[in-house]
Amino acid sequence: MPVVEKLADEFSARVSIEKIHVDQAGRTLEAFDASGLPGYILFRDGVEIDHLTRLPWLLETRLRRMLNRALD
Repeated sequence: MPVVEKLADEFSARVSIEKIHVDQAGRTLEAFDASGLPGYILFRDGVEIDHLTRLPWLLETRLRRMLNRALD
C-alpha cells in the first residue's frame, strides 16, 4: 500500500487526506506555491501549518511526524 494511503487509513478518524492532481488543479497549486512534486501541505482550520516537498526516502516518517504534531 502506498505511504499516503497507509497514513490516510491510520489517521482517518482524526484527519482528512486529499490528493490533488497537477494536471487538474494548476491554480490550486499556484495558490500554495507548490512548485516541487510530490508536495504535501498540512492545514489546520484552513491555515497551512506545515509542508513537505520531494523527500521520498523519508516520506512516511516525516508525514507521520507532521500529522502527530498537528494533532497534539
